[in-house]
Amino acid sequence: MSKLQKLIAAEHTTFSPYSNLPSTAISRIASKCQRDEVAEAPIRIKELNAELATIPDWDGDTQDDIWRAIELFRAIPAKVR
Repeated sequence: MSKLQKLIAAEHTTFSPYSNLPSTAISRIASKCQRDEVAEAPIRIKELNAELATIPDWDGDTQDDIWRAIELFRAIPAKVR
């Protein structure tokens, strides 16, 4: 598990893994990110987009989960200072 995944998992112990993390949690994650974690985010987004392409149209719940993850991986680097 990468450092970025560990940071996200640590925040999900406080919040439901099925809900969006609040901006305060995203800011906490971003404050602990360095160059490697910022570089990992676009890679994860590409992987998630590839996975999204394999999900059947009828499986909206899984599609929603993947989109939620994509949005998280977009939001974290945007908050890195």
